[in-house]
Amino acid sequence: MTPPVRPRVFAGMQVGQDLFGSARFRIALVSVFTLVFVALWLWPGSDQLRQSESWFPVALHTVTEAFSIVVSVMVFAVSWHAYRPERPGNLMILACGFLATALLDFGHLMSYRDMPQFITGASPQKAISFWLCARIIGALTVLVIAFRAWNPFVNPGTRYWMVGTTLAVVAAVYYLLLWHESAWPRFFIDGQGLTPIKIAIETGVVVVLSVVALRLWRSKGIDPPYDVQGMLTATLLWIISELALMSYENVNDVFSLLGHLCKVLAFFFIYRLAFVASVREPYDRLAVEIEEKEAAELQVEALAFYDSLTGLPNKALLRDRATQTLAARHAGQGKAALLLINVDGFKHINDSFGHRFGDAVLHAIAERLPRCLDDADTVSRLGSDEFAVMLRNVADGEDAALVLERILLELGRPMHLFGQETHVTASIGVALSPADGASFEALFQNASIALHRAKEGGGNCWRFYDATMNHDVAERLQLRNGLRQALERGEFVLHYQPQFDLQSQALVGVEALVRWQPPNSDMVAPMRFIPEAEASGLIVPIGQWIVHEACRQTMAWRAAGIRVPRVAVNLSAVQFQRDNVVAMVLGALEKSGLPATDLELELTESILIQDAVQVLATVRQLRALGVRLSIDDFGTGYSSLAYLRDFPIDKLKVDQSFVREMGARDDGEVIVAAIIQLARSLGLETIAEGVEDQAAADALLRLGCNQAQGYLYAKPLSPDQLAGFLRARTATVA
Repeated sequence: MTPPVRPRVFAGMQVGQDLFGSARFRIALVSVFTLVFVALWLWPGSDQLRQSESWFPVALHTVTEAFSIVVSVMVFAVSWHAYRPERPGNLMILACGFLATALLDFGHLMSYRDMPQFITGASPQKAISFWLCARIIGALTVLVIAFRAWNPFVNPGTRYWMVGTTLAVVAAVYYLLLWHESAWPRFFIDGQGLTPIKIAIETGVVVVLSVVALRLWRSKGIDPPYDVQGMLTATLLWIISELALMSYENVNDVFSLLGHLCKVLAFFFIYRLAFVASVREPYDRLAVEIEEKEAAELQVEALAFYDSLTGLPNKALLRDRATQTLAARHAGQGKAALLLINVDGFKHINDSFGHRFGDAVLHAIAERLPRCLDDADTVSRLGSDEFAVMLRNVADGEDAALVLERILLELGRPMHLFGQETHVTASIGVALSPADGASFEALFQNASIALHRAKEGGGNCWRFYDATMNHDVAERLQLRNGLRQALERGEFVLHYQPQFDLQSQALVGVEALVRWQPPNSDMVAPMRFIPEAEASGLIVPIGQWIVHEACRQTMAWRAAGIRVPRVAVNLSAVQFQRDNVVAMVLGALEKSGLPATDLELELTESILIQDAVQVLATVRQLRALGVRLSIDDFGTGYSSLAYLRDFPIDKLKVDQSFVREMGARDDGEVIVAAIIQLARSLGLETIAEGVEDQAAADALLRLGCNQAQGYLYAKPLSPDQLAGFLRARTATVA
C-alpha cells in the first residue's frame, strides 16, 4: 500500500494546508497588489485619486489600524505564551518586535487627526512620528529574523530582559513624542505634504525590507526551519505598503488605502508564521510522534508475527490462531487440521539458480497457497522452505484430502520467474484435531512426523499422521540418543572380513566393518544404526573413529608379526559433505604410521555424483597421498561411465546381490560379466563380495574377476579372531 502524501514540514510546522499556505495564492496576491500599485502610479488620472479625500476615511483608517494592532498583539501573545526553552530564539525577537510595533501603532492611531486628544493634541506630526518608529522597529525585527540562525537562546531568561528592553524603548519614544514633540524633525507640513526626511526614512525602511526579501529568496531553497515563503510574502507586501504610503498626497487618498491594506495583509502573514511555529507546532509534532509510534508498533508486530520475505504469518501468529481454533473445536464445533508443507529439492533450486531465485519461488508459493483455502484458514511460513496451513473446519480426512489435492495441483503449475520456467513439488504432513492432538504443540509434532513420512515416500505427496508413526519416531530418537552415548562410551568395535585373490588364493587385504555392542545387550546390526547415524550427522565422528582405528589395528597386527597387506574402509556421503576428509585421512595415517598405499577407501556412487567439482578435487587429493580408491556396491546406484573416466579409481566392487543371482537365474552372470569387462577396459581391478560357495568363486574366476570376499572364505572377524585365522591359515599353507 502506498503511504499517503503528507504536507511539507519545517521543524514541526506544516505548510500548505490552507489557502494562505498555497504558493500560488501568495504569488497571485503579491502580483495583484504590485500591478495595482504600478497601474495607479502610471495612470495619468491618478492625481485625482491621490488628492481625493473619499477613498480612505478616518473610520476605515481606524478599523485597519486597530486590526493591525490586534494582529501585532496576537503575534506577541502567541509567541510569548507558547514559548519553550528548546524553541528558536527568533520567535521571541519577533514577539518583542511586534509588541513594540503594536504599542507604537496604537500611539499613531490615537494621534491621528479627528481622534480625541491623547494626552497631548492630535497632529499629523505626532501620528507620522509614531508611524515611522513602528515601521523602523518592525523592519529591523524582520531583518534580524532573516539573518539570525533559528537556534534557541543560550540562556532561557534572555526573553525577559528582551521584553523589558522593548517596553523601555517604547516608553522613551512615547515620552519624547508626547512631551518633546518639537525635538523631532518635521515629517509633514500643511499645504506642502510629506517632507524629504520622512520620504528618506521610509526609503530606508524599504531598503531594509528589500535586503530581507533578498535574503529570504535565497534561503527558501535550502530547506529552512521555518515558513520562509510566508515571511517573504509578508515582506513583499510590506514593501508595497511602504511604497504606497510614500506616494500619497492626501491621507485619505487611494494610495493611503492601498498602503494600509498591504500592511494589514503583511502583518497577517507574520502572525500566521508565529501561530504555526508557536501553536500548531506542538500538535503537529505530537501527531508525527503518534504516527511514528503507531508505525513502530506496526513494525514490531510485523517483525514479531509476520515473515519478512512473504508477508505471511510466522509460527508465533500461527500458534496463536491455531490455539483459538483448537479451543473452539474442543468445544464440539467440528474438526481442524494442521498441514506442514515442505518444498521438495529446494536446496537444489538455491544451489542451481541462486538465493534470489529461491526467494522468488517462496514468494510465488506464498501467493498460491491462499487460493486453495477459505478466507478463515491461516497460511504461515515457518522458515526456509517450510510452510504451514491451519484449516479451521474440516469434516474428516476426505474433506482435508480435497484441500491437499488443490494445493499440490496449484503448486505443480509452472512458475515463470526471471525469464525461466520452473516446476516445484511439495511434501505435506497432516494431523487432524482432536484425534491427533488437542494442543498446537501436539498437532505440530504429529504433522511433522507425517511430513517426514511423506518425504520418505519420494515427495509430491501427503501423509496423514497415525499412531505407528509416533512409535517409529520414538524408536528412532531412542536409537539416535543411544548412538551419541555409544560414541562417548566407546561401544563401537570393528570386525574385519578378509579379501583374497581368486587366482592365487593369497590374502590381499581386509575390509573394516563397524559393529555396535551396547553393554548387556545383543550387538546392533549395521543396517539398523548406520542410516540413523547418517541422518543425524553422527556418522561423521563415527567415520573418523573407524578410519583411525582401522589404521591403528593394521599396524598393531604388523607389529605382532601378522601381515595384513591392506585395510579397506567405507566412507559415507555425509562425511564428504560435512567433514574435511583429506585432513582426517592424513591425520589417521600420520598417527598410526600406516603407509598411504596400504589404505583403501570404499566410496559409494552417490558420493561421486552429488557435487562433482568438489568431490573430484577431494578424490584427487586422496589419490595424491597414495591412498587407493574403490567404488562400493557398483551397479546398484547411479552408474555412469563419466565419473569412471574422470575419477582416479582403482577398483570396482561387485555387489553381493549380483553375485547371488549368478546361480539363481539363467542370465545371472550377464551383469557381473558386464561389470568385470567394463573394469578391465578401464584398467581397473574387480572384487566380488558375498561369495558363499565354490561355484560362485569358480564362475567369478572364469569371468575374469580379480578378488573376492565372503563366507566361503571367512565371515567378519574381531581383531583377535582375525589374527588367529591368519596364523592358522599360514600354518596350513606351510
